Amino acid sequence: MSRKDQGPSLFKIIAAIVVFGGVAFGIMQVSLFFQDYLNRGVEAAAVKNLDKARELFEQGDMLEAAKLLRPILARVDDPAISPRALMLQAELDRKAGDLDAALEHLQAASEDFEDSAEQPAASLAYAALLEERGRTDEALAVYARVRKTAPPALRAPALIALGRHKESLKDREAARQLFTQAMEDAEWGSDAWLDAAQRVGGMNVAAIFSPAPTPESEVYRVVSGDTLTTIGIRFNTTQGLLLRANNLENANRLRLNQTLKYTPKDFEIVIELSTKRLYLLDSQGVFNVYSVGLGKPGNDTTPGKYKIGNKEKNPTWYKPGFGPIPPGDPRNELGTRWMPLVPEEERLPTDLGVHGTIDPETVGVYSSMGCPRLYNDEAEELYDLVVRSTPVTIVEVYNPRQMG
Repeated sequence: MSRKDQGPSLFKIIAAIVVFGGVAFGIMQVSLFFQDYLNRGVEAAAVKNLDKARELFEQGDMLEAAKLLRPILARVDDPAISPRALMLQAELDRKAGDLDAALEHLQAASEDFEDSAEQPAASLAYAALLEERGRTDEALAVYARVRKTAPPALRAPALIALGRHKESLKDREAARQLFTQAMEDAEWGSDAWLDAAQRVGGMNVAAIFSPAPTPESEVYRVVSGDTLTTIGIRFNTTQGLLLRANNLENANRLRLNQTLKYTPKDFEIVIELSTKRLYLLDSQGVFNVYSVGLGKPGNDTTPGKYKIGNKEKNPTWYKPGFGPIPPGDPRNELGTRWMPLVPEEERLPTDLGVHGTIDPETVGVYSSMGCPRLYNDEAEELYDLVVRSTPVTIVEVYNPRQMG
């Protein structure tokens, strides 16, 4: 047999395999390219449709929002898109009254996309609905997972939820620690920060007004000639605080050697115009936060440095161009407390003061003639916390973190 009659040489076979493999590889790469191209097109369309679905939902068009969501949920499996779609679908389920379906969709968003940036938000929504449905233990487990794995700013709501649970068990110290950690983790001024700050503030006020001793409180023993006024002046505290902290009903009935609890504090106040908030500060930072009503356009509350003047209970309102309106009169807009703001800088108004209100709906909005106003019970609370000459600063924006 001649060499020509022999089959293909090994070299030719190998060459054919290489050529075939190269062609196959090229076809596969082209296929992958086009598949990736198509996927990116699908995902881009999904993002656009998801945004439109959200817009329709917020406009109240549930049917059209659901129509846009269906293909996204059916075809897209992207950690950047799918959790958002599932969360929106859960909101649609809730609107329709189907909480079981909402739970199912939130669970998928929370558990099936662990590497997604949307996962903490999905988990928080899932835990909140579990809690609403009475499945507390499951909710707490999800909150604990978020606390452990989420970035600080995103875990703050979980800390608040865990703190609420501790508070319900009367473990106030554990609750305070969780709320305080949430304040530190949350973005300054955010909803989560405000929620935590007001919870800590409520605890701070309860502790300072309670007869129970605290790490900051001290005890004074009454001697001959003492009055609550002289004791308050000596320790830079208010008569109202001494009355509350010692369950005293009559400021004139002190006994020789009677022990009184007091808490040394050097408070200051910052009023933030942009958010309509009043921050009560001590040496540790924010002691409490209050919502305030401020001056309406044309009567804007004037920024600058002030101090608290001589405070009044149940004040008479000397309405400009009208005359005195006595306390208790339904036309007296000062409510039950008046804390005048004495200017510490030139060209500041001399008629401003922090006060209560007869109209609670004006708190938290720009509606006054320039004075900061509080709900009456909170005005009474603040009145009993701060002494005359307490510094007050009114600013457009306040952020101590940026101020160093």
